[in-house]
Amino acid sequence: MAKKKSGGDQFDLFYAQFYKERWPQLRESLVGPKSHVILKNPYHPLVLENVTSFHGHPNLFVGKEELPQPQGEDLFPYYFLDGASAYAPLALDISPGDKVLDLCAAPGGKSLIMAFALAGKGHLSANDKSENRRFRLQKVLRSYLPPEVYKETIRITGFDASSWCLFEKEAYDKILLDAPCSSERHVLDSPTHLLDWRPGRTKRLAANQWTMLASAWLVLRYGGRLVYSTCSLSPLENDGVVSKLVKKFGKEVVISRPEIPGGEATEWGTILLPDKSGHGPFYLSIMEKVNSSDDKS
Repeated sequence: MAKKKSGGDQFDLFYAQFYKERWPQLRESLVGPKSHVILKNPYHPLVLENVTSFHGHPNLFVGKEELPQPQGEDLFPYYFLDGASAYAPLALDISPGDKVLDLCAAPGGKSLIMAFALAGKGHLSANDKSENRRFRLQKVLRSYLPPEVYKETIRITGFDASSWCLFEKEAYDKILLDAPCSSERHVLDSPTHLLDWRPGRTKRLAANQWTMLASAWLVLRYGGRLVYSTCSLSPLENDGVVSKLVKKFGKEVVISRPEIPGGEATEWGTILLPDKSGHGPFYLSIMEKVNSSDDKS
């Protein structure tokens, strides 16, 4: 009788089929330190010294979690987030006045980037289904935005992202769906989760991600932009989900890829992997929604 493979063995076999001879090095990089960037609060007067711009993006700088948060201030001066994940809200190309939806917003770093881009003009719905995560999200946004900006531009909601389209359609200019995913870094960091890992996990997550993405697409206005992202290595959760959208909505979906240093092109997006870029894993796909009836060809 064949010995049943452990969760760790199944994990390695699953990802080795996609990453081949690269997998051992990639796996090792996943248990290394994560890169971080500093998000400077433009509403705070603090000037950061001896920091390097993060690829020229305003308010973002290369840094480590070594700066202390000053105590007793109304607004916090900076926020730390994963270097790769900052690319997702930046890829939305938000302008003041846009109506924006962040479907899975907690803990709030990406929402902050979007709120800062609005510059007090427009609207951001920051959503998270989990009450505990939503509480943290609200706390983050209130800690970095002036009360009048928060009141005028921010709405915190707790809806199911996969059913949002039942209540609103073609309602937002820009949508970020940073979907709950396998998060292999966390799996490798937890012996219990690794022991219990099975391929069915990523398949179930991909099914959930598809329902959220299909819903988000219906909520996006024509002429709008949607960014789909995950911190997963699994092609099932990345290109596999986007491929379903392209197949279902056809010429309505126009894919573009961002210029990301160290990013690797996939069929429908870009992925950052820590063994080569020092960031990630992080996958994102940029989708523009066009009216296919206007296509004369």
